[in-house]
Amino acid sequence: MTSTSKCMFTVAFILVFSASRFAAQSQEKTTVTTSEPGITELSDLFRQADIVALVKTLSGDTESYDDAVYKSAVIKTFKGTKDGESIYFGPFIGERLGWEYVVFLRKERSPLSPKDSLKTGYGVIPYAKIFKEGYTAMETSYQCVFSERGANSCDYAVRVCTDYIRLPKTLQAFPAEEPMPFGCNG
Repeated sequence: MTSTSKCMFTVAFILVFSASRFAAQSQEKTTVTTSEPGITELSDLFRQADIVALVKTLSGDTESYDDAVYKSAVIKTFKGTKDGESIYFGPFIGERLGWEYVVFLRKERSPLSPKDSLKTGYGVIPYAKIFKEGYTAMETSYQCVFSERGANSCDYAVRVCTDYIRLPKTLQAFPAEEPMPFGCNG
């Protein structure tokens, strides 16, 4: 057999194998439920959270635990922690290492343990969860707003998904020019 025919045979075998697995799985009944978070006032998020802080993500671990875990340093606390303290949170994949976030977290009752004694990660840790389907971890960055009247302004900004989190009317918000993914349009 030539290498081309071996390759074609391998591809054909994979396709047939995958098709037979799919046919077997498609006969099983599966119920899938999807939900989106409701619209919540920012003040309600503050009340519902055990920890509210501006944090910087230092590292992450998706291998040692059942959930993704991020280690972060508290830059500024607003509730439930102290400046300079390390906190561990998750479970959503995609937080950027080295970035700063305003997080609203709920403490888990039990500490989080590594799933394998050989891969200890951070060890046994106090753990807090992002809630509202991930919308309570909000990226921060330095932004500038340019006005036609020359009233330009630059400062730190927080990206809030206003489709799900309602801001107080006293806060000035600037909508994004392009739609954001996953229903986060401002």
